[in-house]
Amino acid sequence: MKYQLNRSQSHQHYLLIQLAAITPENETILQLPAWRPGRYEIGNFAKNIKEFYVTNKDGKKLEVHKTTKDQWLVNTSEVNEIIVSYSYYSIDFNAGSTYLGDEVLYVNPVNCFVYIPNQINQTCELEIPLESNEKIACGVSFLEGKIRTQDFHELADTPFLVSKFLQEKSFEVNDVKFYVWFYGECKPQWEKVIIDFKRFTEYQVQKFGDFPVKEYHFINIIHPHKAYHGVEHTTSTIIVLGPSYEVMNERYVDLLGVSSHELYHAWNIKTIRPAEMNPYDYTQENYSKLGYVAEGVTTYMGDLMLHESGVFDKKAYANELNQYLRRHYSNGGRLNKSVADSSYDTWLDGYSVGAPDRKSSIYIEGALVSFMIDTKIREGSNHIRSMHDVMKDLYEDFGKKAIGYTELDYKKSIETHSKQSFDEFFDHYIWGCEDFTNELKICLKQRGFELVKNSSANAMERFGIITKPEELKEAVILHVAENSSAWNSGLAREDKIISVNGYVIDNNLNQWLNYFEGDSISMQVEKGGKLEVVSLGSPNEFQFWDYKVTG
Repeated sequence: MKYQLNRSQSHQHYLLIQLAAITPENETILQLPAWRPGRYEIGNFAKNIKEFYVTNKDGKKLEVHKTTKDQWLVNTSEVNEIIVSYSYYSIDFNAGSTYLGDEVLYVNPVNCFVYIPNQINQTCELEIPLESNEKIACGVSFLEGKIRTQDFHELADTPFLVSKFLQEKSFEVNDVKFYVWFYGECKPQWEKVIIDFKRFTEYQVQKFGDFPVKEYHFINIIHPHKAYHGVEHTTSTIIVLGPSYEVMNERYVDLLGVSSHELYHAWNIKTIRPAEMNPYDYTQENYSKLGYVAEGVTTYMGDLMLHESGVFDKKAYANELNQYLRRHYSNGGRLNKSVADSSYDTWLDGYSVGAPDRKSSIYIEGALVSFMIDTKIREGSNHIRSMHDVMKDLYEDFGKKAIGYTELDYKKSIETHSKQSFDEFFDHYIWGCEDFTNELKICLKQRGFELVKNSSANAMERFGIITKPEELKEAVILHVAENSSAWNSGLAREDKIISVNGYVIDNNLNQWLNYFEGDSISMQVEKGGKLEVVSLGSPNEFQFWDYKVTG
């Protein structure tokens, strides 16, 4: 399969794509991926396609029928070569999208390239036109204006960014070259960046023994506005971060955190993969209950690697743990659906809001479960073994052999290194919904931390309310703690608090609640377009408590 790109309509954000392929069959199926690895939800990318048609090599249009929302059937009984042409609307600029503007081309082949399913394992070639002075950031070799991959899987996993405004430095670890790229308004402090990136990269490679590929690219897209997103690939990661003026100061910790996380994915999920996802099926959901390993272990290990490599001191690492705890204890879903079942349901509402407090987070609850497992391994082995050994086992026994692992394989390795049964632990915390608190206290203490519970300093949280941060002025409720004062008063998500005891809210709901706490509180609330008066009771034990680690 051979692909060509045309950027002539960049001002309208339309990327023109052509696919030329040999088709020996009487009927040829053309498939656009329904989802992209790294985000476990149906993407509906076909909504961005316009003016789709197929011709023979002489330009004669062929009969085409759409069979699903992202699949086409072409009558190829009288031809052996076809050319597929279409426009792809490329206006979204995030880590998992495709974007075309006047100054930049960013392509994720997995969301915009159609392919022939029975040719998915054949070589692919992509011609990318570059203008003078343009550079390309890409995880595979770019030679003679083309990218060549061994199959569509590799092409789908090879995003690239083209622009005149790319900055780049590199370093080496164990004969593997690592590139750090920045696009957008950014003033990289290169000396600090390279020192820190090399430090955590060296440590991760050391723990696994080697790196899966011979070249890797950290491709950073810096936005002028607030942004935070990363997507893993085998030979690269795409990271979107902003605003520009904070990237090298306030948000530098975020840059390190997401970079370490995405690098760890080069082993965990890109190489070490659940059996259900090996190989990927791009046409439909790839259900698995191991999201808590793919994302939870990676979240935990990404931050731990920064700490153990010396990039984060103990205080900085404690701050990351505190972020886990804040998100964990503000999510009532941790008590309603297990991390295993929530992994499966990622395909349902993993990245959008379903019913409040419906399920666990494979990232946060998954990370805390990983922290507890790691601690128990360390204690059970007299600190000889750890989660590092478990993941190295999966890498050696499954990842390197391109064999998918199962939950039993994961659990067996844990038990081998910890020298104890994990039946009860899995029953309670992975397959079940038991509260983590007691086990967390024990594990944190063993790691030199203490879990402290205090009433929140935030008055809204004491009443059981979290508001949308971007709409604080209007006090639109994002979340209500079950059985809290706010819950019992009838407040719910999307309610808009207008006033407190007659005083109109103007970015000061927290202050008014703090002022009137202990008094009778009457609030005017907009519910579904109607104004209602709500009496708010005193804070109770079901508020959003402040859990923090010290030490």
